[in-house]
Amino acid sequence: MAICLLSGYMWLTVSGLLALGYGGITAGPYYDAILHSLFLGFVLAMIFGHAPIVFPAVLGLPIRYTPWLYSHLILLHLTLCLRITGDLLLWIPGRQWGGLLNGVVVLLFLANTVSSLRRAE
Repeated sequence: MAICLLSGYMWLTVSGLLALGYGGITAGPYYDAILHSLFLGFVLAMIFGHAPIVFPAVLGLPIRYTPWLYSHLILLHLTLCLRITGDLLLWIPGRQWGGLLNGVVVLLFLANTVSSLRRAE
């Protein structure tokens, strides 16, 4: 959980720094970099970090810890770095692949969470 929170705060910092540099822009790749570093980097890292506590509390089912629970967090950061790099360098394929793989990371998170719930039963 701590790793998720710290990495999320790192993305919040990146978003803030990008907003300082490109804050007057309301569309385009730089704006995309600001929004995605905030909403994907920060928000998803917070969701990933809190899910092992929230899901058992809401569903009444325990989550069994496995090292695979780090996979979606690591891949989130890698794919988001690709996407932000694509935005900042105006590299369209990097931006597109990063966006596609960000979606895959969310699906991996859901699969890992369901898998951990099933193992705990």
